[in-house]
Amino acid sequence: MSNGTPAPERKGLHPLAWVGIGCGVVIMIVIISMGALTWWGWSKAKEAGLDPASIKDNPVLAAARVALIANPDLEVVEADPETEIITIRNKKTGELITVNYEDLKEGRFSWTGDDGKEVKVDVSGAEDGTVKVERSDGNGFELTTGAAVSDEIPEWVPVYPGSDPDNRGTMKTADSVNGNFTLRTDDPVTDVLAYFRDELKEAGFEVSVNTYSGEGAEGALLNGSMAAEKRNVVVVIGTTDGATTVSVTYTSKK
Repeated sequence: MSNGTPAPERKGLHPLAWVGIGCGVVIMIVIISMGALTWWGWSKAKEAGLDPASIKDNPVLAAARVALIANPDLEVVEADPETEIITIRNKKTGELITVNYEDLKEGRFSWTGDDGKEVKVDVSGAEDGTVKVERSDGNGFELTTGAAVSDEIPEWVPVYPGSDPDNRGTMKTADSVNGNFTLRTDDPVTDVLAYFRDELKEAGFEVSVNTYSGEGAEGALLNGSMAAEKRNVVVVIGTTDGATTVSVTYTSKK
């Protein structure tokens, strides 16, 4: 049965990682400033009119110029090699971000927006799967992915029998905990859908289901909500290379 457009395929970054996309440009500066230029980085450096010698002699200015090329919405206001301070303006919002090169090398930086709220970002543990963002208004978060995730999956979140959760991620804020993981099984989509639907209903969730099929593929999108406990579970089921794949995202608010 077809019940709408197939659910979009999840590619690239871990789903929870998209919350940190706003920090991506500054993280890119960290990578370039530390000399870990990829082919893409060298290409952008050349577009900015930089040669390897200038990057080595003045990495602060080099990083700022490459950031400008990478994102047309950004404007480098100042890149002082003496103080090692980089000031960048978001041309859409007018917000100024001022970061210290020495802090960048350690994977930490902060700024104060026009609203007076300070934001502190710590990506020193990003390679191991942890990113922390703190805001003076309390609206920060901690994102953890992969092997760095130590928390158990909540007991109210179903895990399909015989499958092992993979690609785990958690995001914690002051008032919520969000998690995501994927599963893979040889069982048919109908069996997997029935399991999650029945388990969530039995646990007291209100469940809605949309299914789709066509061109040799089938799948389903299941949404379970429990208003009283402020819990939500979204399950996306599809087929890949003859197997059934499942992505589970859950949210619990305080």
